[in-house]
Amino acid sequence: MRQKASTYRIARSGLMGVAGMALLLGASVPAHSQEKQKDHAAGKAALLNLQDAFSDVADALEPAVVTILGYKTKNGDNGERPAGRGLRRSQGTGSGVIIRADGWILTNEHVTGNVEKVTVRMNDGREFTGRVVGDSRSDLALVKIEDTKPFPFAKLGDSDRVRIGHWAIAVGSPYRYEGSFSVGVISYLYRRQDIADPTTPSGYRIYPQMFQTDATINPGNSGGPLCNIEGEVIAINTAIESDGGGSIGIGFAIPVNTAKYVIAQLLETGKVRYGYLGVEMSSPAIHLASMGSVGRGAYIDTVQDGTPASRAGIKPGDVVVALNERSIKNDFEFRTAIAHTRPGTIIEMTAMRNGQRVQMKATLGDLEEMTRPRRNEDVLARLGLDVQPLTPDVADRVKVSPKLKGVYIRSISAGSPASDNSDLEEGSIIVQVNDVETPTVKSLREALSRLKAGERITLVIMARHEKKTLTLTLE
Repeated sequence: MRQKASTYRIARSGLMGVAGMALLLGASVPAHSQEKQKDHAAGKAALLNLQDAFSDVADALEPAVVTILGYKTKNGDNGERPAGRGLRRSQGTGSGVIIRADGWILTNEHVTGNVEKVTVRMNDGREFTGRVVGDSRSDLALVKIEDTKPFPFAKLGDSDRVRIGHWAIAVGSPYRYEGSFSVGVISYLYRRQDIADPTTPSGYRIYPQMFQTDATINPGNSGGPLCNIEGEVIAINTAIESDGGGSIGIGFAIPVNTAKYVIAQLLETGKVRYGYLGVEMSSPAIHLASMGSVGRGAYIDTVQDGTPASRAGIKPGDVVVALNERSIKNDFEFRTAIAHTRPGTIIEMTAMRNGQRVQMKATLGDLEEMTRPRRNEDVLARLGLDVQPLTPDVADRVKVSPKLKGVYIRSISAGSPASDNSDLEEGSIIVQVNDVETPTVKSLREALSRLKAGERITLVIMARHEKKTLTLTLE
């Protein structure tokens, strides 16, 4: 790095020396050289303006970005820990951003949710004890601190306006280097991530939509802001792709419009309620490439029985193109829109079905109530299997055909019946149980629920691009 900087300075000094000598000698400067000098001056001015813009963002955000220290008094490890599948996040030490003058701070729930005491350290060295209210599902939390004077705070932007290539500025405390500032761009807008987290009841967290950025994010940045060139918060830094723990230029952040929905409910009731429709969906581009005219919207893969979706008349194969008269770009947008509509709300949907537009209405249910496990649905736990739908994103990640229908095995519990068969691995895809196809989690549960303790189970799976048949015993 030093050699490059030195070379740049030498080259620049040489050019200026030639131009200066020409002027001292009274030599005429050709027209094309004058144009190059003007271009050089204009380019330099543009770079200086951009440099000043970055500095202005840093000056504005520095007082509003805080370090969050989580403490445990017993049985705790406050160090950095891996979060599964090469993804790493900070636990015990993180960042946050003050969003209101009365001392409300936005951060990640995984920074504050598994500790007994939270201390907030300001950039000027002051420390406050924080009161926490959080939402595990979204991995977002609010921390309240008190003082007699108003706190500096950052402005929340509009993440729906963010585009690939926009500037992305991360501020936080990576490896406890407080107030660190890094710059990159938004690399992608729609990344779904499933991250193992043993501190949650399910053992993992699902992030339906995250921004991807190449701005340098490291452990300790979690909970800190990702900002635009205006200094507005557009996302909350949450995770990185990394095998060794440090940044490789692939970071993930929760869009701030998701945070706005969570913030409003946490401030109002201390709890977040999410709308529930009862469908599994994917991109129509995967299914309808031959139809041409339908390339946007959300393709409905399955509809659960007894849900708002089934009562509304939604059918597998429908492509939802509008919600409440607002156009739907893709399945990510539709999923987020449903989740961020309060239960009990009546929604209007427009779908394409066999080339015809269909209008439907549904009254959204409550996600927590509708997905609460029933007593007779513990068969997967008895086998030691943690599964999820084989969505297009998961299929792409594990390098299988998006046309494959099955259920993805996210993890296998040690010492469980499933762990006794060495051919059954995490990452395998269950496609059949006892001659019954299992394209969805629901169909897998139904197939297994017919079995009794002690019965042999024949599974057909896809593992490492090979189809295998194996057996388990239900205890």
